[in-house]
Amino acid sequence: MNGAVKIEQVNCDVSASWVRIGPVAGVLAIAAYFAAAMANLPYHVALVLAFSMGPLLSVAFMGFYHFLRAHRNSAALQTATVFGVIAGTLVNLMLVVQQSLFMSIPSATRAALGSAWTGLNMVQLGMDISWDIYISVATILLGVVLWKHPRFGMVLGGITVFAGLLLLVLNLWTFPTPPGESGLFDVGPFVGLWFVVLSVRMLFSVKWWTARYVRAKTASS
Repeated sequence: MNGAVKIEQVNCDVSASWVRIGPVAGVLAIAAYFAAAMANLPYHVALVLAFSMGPLLSVAFMGFYHFLRAHRNSAALQTATVFGVIAGTLVNLMLVVQQSLFMSIPSATRAALGSAWTGLNMVQLGMDISWDIYISVATILLGVVLWKHPRFGMVLGGITVFAGLLLLVLNLWTFPTPPGESGLFDVGPFVGLWFVVLSVRMLFSVKWWTARYVRAKTASS
């Protein structure tokens, strides 16, 4: 009996750590993305920021999992978490391959290569659509879970589902070219900003989560 109590308490401690780390990682992931894309930073600093986005995103989804599963664990939540962690891996892979291509082949050489460069560039564009598929599905399923959660609810959950669906439809519609390069609206940055909103909401719910779940488990032990 004492062993079972200790195992449960360790699990609570681990979840509590993830709940605090996850939303911070989510905010940092999107901040790194925008800083690398828009700020006038030294090249290697921009690279570090861009390459940190994927790992931070994977950590953020783990945080969402531990926060949400305390209320209700489900196949939707577990699938959203798996797809979110994979999405973080894929965006890191895509950005590393993309920057390796751009660094090793100067812009003048790319122009001279013509269709050969177009074909080579499709490698990183293909990775880009894989990342879009996984993050879209993760976002849709996350929204489904948030819909029924007391700290998020129908409005935040519904917006999350809609954002994921819109991201998925637009990227599949213009495949293999990204929507922003096809004359359509690139919803990706706005989905990123919405992810910040959700992360901040979770961050400000840590005390609520601790009082509702961790203390309740400790008291029952």
